[in-house]
Formats: sequence, structure tokens, C-alpha cells
Amino acid sequence: MLGKKVLQGKKNPSPAPNSREASPTYRAAVDTGGTFTDICLLREDTGEIFISKVPSTPSDPDRAVLDGLARAATAAGLDPAGLKLLLHGTTVATNALLEGKGAPVALLVTRGFKDLLLIGRQNRPALYDFWAVKPRPLVPRRLTFEVTERITAGGQVYIPLDEGEVKAIVEEIRRAGVFSIAVSFLHSYANPRHEERVREIIARVYPAARVTLSSDILPEFREYERTSTTAINALVQPRIADYVARLKEGLKGITGPGMQSRRPPGLFIMQSSGGMLTADQAMRESARTVLSGPAGGVLAGLFLARQTGRPNVITADMGGTSMDICLIKGKQLRYTTEGTIGGYPLSLPMLDIHTIGAGGGSIGWVDGGGALRVGPASAGAAPGPACYGLGGTEPTVTDANLVLGRINPNRSLNPALTLQPRLARKYLEEKIARPLKLTVEEAAAGMIRVVNAAMARAVRVVSVQRGHDPRDFTLVAFGGAGPLHAVELARELNIPYVLIPRYPGVTSALGMLHADVRRDYVRTALLPLNDTEPDQLADLYTPLEEKGRRELEQEGFSPSEIIITRQADLRYRGQSYTLTLPLPAGQLAPEDLAILRRSFHLLHRQEYGFCREEAPLEVVNLRLVAMGSLPRPAVSTPVKKKGSRLMPEPLEERPVYFDDRFLPTPVYRRNHLEPDMSLKGPAVIEQSDTTTLVWPGTSVRVDQWGNLIIHVGGR
Repeated sequence: MLGKKVLQGKKNPSPAPNSREASPTYRAAVDTGGTFTDICLLREDTGEIFISKVPSTPSDPDRAVLDGLARAATAAGLDPAGLKLLLHGTTVATNALLEGKGAPVALLVTRGFKDLLLIGRQNRPALYDFWAVKPRPLVPRRLTFEVTERITAGGQVYIPLDEGEVKAIVEEIRRAGVFSIAVSFLHSYANPRHEERVREIIARVYPAARVTLSSDILPEFREYERTSTTAINALVQPRIADYVARLKEGLKGITGPGMQSRRPPGLFIMQSSGGMLTADQAMRESARTVLSGPAGGVLAGLFLARQTGRPNVITADMGGTSMDICLIKGKQLRYTTEGTIGGYPLSLPMLDIHTIGAGGGSIGWVDGGGALRVGPASAGAAPGPACYGLGGTEPTVTDANLVLGRINPNRSLNPALTLQPRLARKYLEEKIARPLKLTVEEAAAGMIRVVNAAMARAVRVVSVQRGHDPRDFTLVAFGGAGPLHAVELARELNIPYVLIPRYPGVTSALGMLHADVRRDYVRTALLPLNDTEPDQLADLYTPLEEKGRRELEQEGFSPSEIIITRQADLRYRGQSYTLTLPLPAGQLAPEDLAILRRSFHLLHRQEYGFCREEAPLEVVNLRLVAMGSLPRPAVSTPVKKKGSRLMPEPLEERPVYFDDRFLPTPVYRRNHLEPDMSLKGPAVIEQSDTTTLVWPGTSVRVDQWGNLIIHVGGR
């Protein structure tokens, strides 16, 4: 699908697309998934949006991005030379980590800590699972080297660095052909001198090596989490750096012949915290991009929550490979610094997103005990579902939906493909129906129930298990497959309303248009709050604030475009976990610290069910967020009505499977539905980037923004 045009409050007439002098500027947001690459072009002078969806190229992901951008611009009548800004979410770091395809890494640690990554926290991956297996250490023991040195927790040099030993180790690493090196010394957050000296030695002895210092990536206490995060960065950095470099080079040529003198478009990479990184920072601190793609969808969910006046939403982004779920309460995003990716701790600020292997390409299979399973393996973009006819021989969720009549057999998200229901039925019968002695339709319905159950469990993880009642939320469903499963998921969880955005298939890319450049800074303090003066605490933020402003100004942001936010990690003295709370800017007064104490007790009661107001508090880490505001053209103009019809006209009627039987179901085109129109289920609503399934007993209306609001029932 290429060049889908969306009008968003046109301000000026469009110039002729071939007019070089009047060539409009536009920005692009691109979200690369495991199956499709989603592209959104936003014309800056009129607010027009053009969306495109092209197959991903997993072996060479920048090819889909660059080719897709050029083709989308041409289809939209835009001059490729008008591209001003590219905001990009990528799965390169995620795939490198989860698939074990990152670069070989050597790790330098303080003598005596060689088995740090192997020992970890000595806890079980799953408390009651006796067969649980811990993931292999990110760095094998043979590539972990002990260095004679020691810094105390107070930052004093206890044992000097043995530089001769470091040189010998670096020579050994060079001979082994390993060119990515992680350095994580004990207490380097308090004094990075030894780590920085090691970097200087590596630059002289082995200049081709890439180096990640824990004092750069995470200057924070807890040596296991800090070392794991440092190793993750070293593992994914070569792939991200090469990918971003190829992308930057490709963007130089996207302007076309004779336009090389024009400045290449700015390139920003989405990071896990929901902010943008400059391309250069992404090449250095690549671990910050591990949840790059899903973060855009969460930003879109926040935008929709504020736009529609629904403060509590749960976002459900179901693509071809996975489903990403995030809870937003009171129109506020939830962050964590205690995330894990593939079982490995990653202690960088990230949106609190829960991901499972459930997507349109998830493969159905029968296990050794005769139980029907779905995922986490996916058919991905190549070969894709069996019905794509590209060589896939495994039945997927997409094949099941096609057999059940929920997907139009004459329409595909990939316009170059013609769906083949015959192949979907063939492999469903061969791999699922025949082994389980079911009809093909029963097998397909069973697959849908299994994958829906997995998604419902995932939603409960971010809601019920954390004290939130799903009945108080609206389910915001998007991604290429999300709207097909949203109503069933809401019914299972007693969620009263489902919101389907105007363009669900590219919602994550659209969300990136609402992102700013973000830099996160942290320093460990370990201060007793009751014995800390307000001025003393405020002064500790000063170097972080100066660094944040300086780095953003170097990237071209004016002082008025920079927003500084303070945060502090607090805990009861003796606890191992912390809670993060905001602090006001400027000089602090005693009442500010009193408010901080009260806020901590209230938050602790909310999160854990109790508080200890008499217990002393400890400030563990000081955090600072520096935001550089990117200009954002308005994209929230209400949709104008084209006619006066109260009810849309269906395109056709076809049998669709609901509750163990086929029902005659009207099919509507999404672009025929206008604000204030409503209809009752059953219904199928088709658009170029997805299909929405409206179940019997539910109703749907179109709001002023063009969103579908499905009333499932209940509250």
C-alpha cells in the first residue's frame, strides 16, 4: 500500500507536484517491524498526511526504509528533495539481542568479579518453574577479563590501575578478532577515572575497537545491572552504528540527481523512553533503542487519550510478529528503569511496555501433548503466512482470520500479493485440523481463541496484577492485526470501550510525530533525606543540568526549546527497590522536601499496599531529563463531514465466523464512515492498512476525529 492520502485541515492550496520552486517540505516517521515497515509523511505547510506500508527487509532493513520513503513521496506527489526530517523507530537492536546476532563482546571487570554476569542476583527466572533455564551470559567467560584496580564506594582510588595488564588484555582481545569491548569496573559511577584511562589505552593499542564504558552508559550503583546494560550496549552498538551510518548515507541520495548540495534531512532515532536520539548518540548509546518501535505506539496512545478526553487507556499494538501493551493512567506515561529484554536486565529509562510473541504472523502448532499452541515463532515477512503464497507452509493467525471470513480474500496489506485462501485452508487442515480431528473452521477458531487468551493474560500483567481495574480503561487497539482482535479481547477483560485510530496500521509511526529529543542523566547519591539540606540536594543537580543544556544547545536547540525535569529515586532505608518521584526546578525549600516525603509514602502505599511513615528515607539516585522540543505541525484537526447521511452504505455482505457459526455480515469501507455515523454489529470495516471486526451485540460510532469508538458493554 503506497501513498494513502489523509487530509488534516488543509490551510493552503497544494502547489503543482512537479514545481521545483514551490516544492513543499515534509517530514517522515518510519516504524520498522518484523513484517511491515510503516511510513507516514506529514506535509508541513498544509498538515496533510500520507501513509504507506511496505514489506520489511529483515536482512537489510535500511533498504525497505529508503525505498519505501522514495516510493511513498512519489505516490504522494512530493519531491523527495523536500524531506526535512526523518523520525525512525527500528527493531535492529531488539532483534540483535533476542536472536543472539549481536557482535562478539569482550568484557573488562574489576579483579574478582569475572563471574558477575553468570551469578547475577542468584534468583530464579520463574520462582515456581523447576524447569526454568537462565539465559546464557551475554559475554562468555573466555572473553571476560579481570583487571587489577579498585575504586571505593566513596570514589577514592584504593588499588591503582595496572596499565601494563590492560595493554596485554587488549592485545589478546585484538588477536581474538573481537572489536566491541565493554568496561565495567566496581564503583565507577563514583569515579570514572580508571574506565576512562582504559578507553585511552584501547584507542592507542586497538583503534578499530568500539568501546562502551559503564560510567558513560549508566553511572549508577548496582554492579550487576550496570554491567548487564553495558554489555547489551556493546553487543548491539556495532549493528546499530552500521545501520544508522547506511541510513544517513542513503538519505543523502534520496534527494535525487542534481540536489546533492541540499542539506540532508535530519535523522532522529526513537529510544525506549519515548524520546528521540540524534543519529550520532544512537550510534554511541545503542542500548537506548531496544524498545524503539513500540515506544511510538505508546506516544500515539497518549495523544489519543488527550485528544478524546479518555484519561485511562491501555494500548495494544498487534503487528505481524508481536504485541506490545502499555497502560496509561490519568494521561500520564509510566516509566521503568528495571526492565528486562530476553531475560537480561536493562536499567535505562524506558516506557513500561509488556511485549509478547503474538501477531498476525504467529504460527499455530500442536505440541507433544496434543495441545494447540500459537507463537511465539512467527512467519515474519519472509516467507510470511501461508496465504501469501511465498513459500510459507505453517498456518498463522492471519491464515485463521482469512478462513473465518474476517479478512477480505481480495485485499492484502501488501498490494503486490494476492491472498490465497486455498493455501491457508490446506496448511490449517494439515498441521492443526487433522491432528486434532477438527474441521478447518474449528481449527482456525481455536487458534484465534488461543492467541486471544495469551493477549488477555498480557493485558492483565500491566493492569490487574498492578492494582488497576480494566473496567476503568479504554482499549486503544492498532497495528495491522490489532483491530481484528480488539473486541474479543475487551470482552474477555470486561473493558467497556475500544478505540480504533483512523489509521491503525501506521499508528506507531504517527506517534513518532509527537516525540521530542530526550536525554537522560543519572548520578548515584545515597543520601539520608532527613539529614539533607534543600540547597545541598539542589546543588547536586547543577552539573547534570549544565551538561543537559550544553549538549542540546550543541545539537541546535535554543534555550527556549529546552525543558529540564528533575527526578529522584527514593526508598526506605534498607530496601532494595526504589520509587521515582518528581522534584521542582530551581532552588529547593524545606517544604519541597516535606512534599517529597509525603509523596513517597502515598506512592508506596499505592504501589505496594502499605507505607511506613516513621521509617527514614534515602535518596538513592538523582535523575534529570533534558528535552529539546521539535516543532510539530498540527495533526489533530477534526474530520469534516462530506455528506448528510446518518448511516453508511455497506459495500457487500459476506459470511463471517462468530461464536462457532457463520453469520451474514455487512462490510463497510472505513473512508465512507463520517463523524457521528454509527452502526451495530456484526460488521466488518475495511481500510487500506487493517480490518476492524465489530462483534454482534456491540455498536460502533465515529467521533469527530475519525476514530472508531466501539461500545462493548459494561460501564
